[in-house]
Order: sequence, then structure tokens, then C-alpha cells
Amino acid sequence: MNATRSSVVIRVAFVTAILFLAATGQAQSGGLKANMPFGFYAGDQLMPAGEYEIHAFGNGVVKISNYDAHKAVVFFTVGLNQVTVDPISPRLVFNRYGEDYFLSEMWWGSQGARKSLPSKIELRLAKVITPDQTVTLAHR
Repeated sequence: MNATRSSVVIRVAFVTAILFLAATGQAQSGGLKANMPFGFYAGDQLMPAGEYEIHAFGNGVVKISNYDAHKAVVFFTVGLNQVTVDPISPRLVFNRYGEDYFLSEMWWGSQGARKSLPSKIELRLAKVITPDQTVTLAHR
């Protein structure tokens, strides 16, 4: 098997494993629904503006779906500690570098919160640009 074919096989196996984990994992929370007025990066994937559903699974996998555009992305996240007495409203938090938005945090209120791992693109931008804005969208 040549190196290129071997690389493709490994990538397909990895994506299949992630989708299997997402499908079989214990759900952490109910889904968030949001109307994104701008395109954004979720993981390494650029997603268009539009209506989204976001679901987290107990194994750190998050799936974001835009059914109108027929786009979805599955990526790994880490948990956020919620140390507060006040109720936390569900929301999405984005880092903005120039005109590019990157999904940073997903809050399901009292049901939990997840933080996206920075993508290669965001890490590259962060080396030369300080995020000029953090944008928060409330759950709808």
C-alpha cells in the first residue's frame, strides 16, 4: 500500500471512529439552537451563517449541524468548570480575529459547558493578531 493510500485509509478510519463515538456516546446535554449571523470556524471547518443545532456528548465530542446548508462538523472539546452561584444562561462564545470568527465556548446553562480546542488556523492568527472581540450569542 503506498503512503498516500495509507494516509487516506487512516483518515477515513479516524472520521468513522469519531462519528461512532458521537453516535454511541452518552449525551451530556440537550441541544442548543442558534441563528448565526456570520460564518465561523468550528474546529478546522468553516461553517456558513445560518440556523444551527449543537449537541455535546459525554466523551467530549461536539456535533454542530446546519440542516439548511447540509453541513455538519464533529470535533473534540474540553470541559469548563462552572464556579458560580448565579444561573448561567445557554450561549455560544466566539473569538474574532479581523473578519474571522472561531467558536470558543458552548454553554448549556446548568447542564455543562465545553471549550473548543483552537484550530491550526486560529493558532496561526493568534500569533500575529490579538482577538479584537469576543462575541456571545444567546441560545434561542
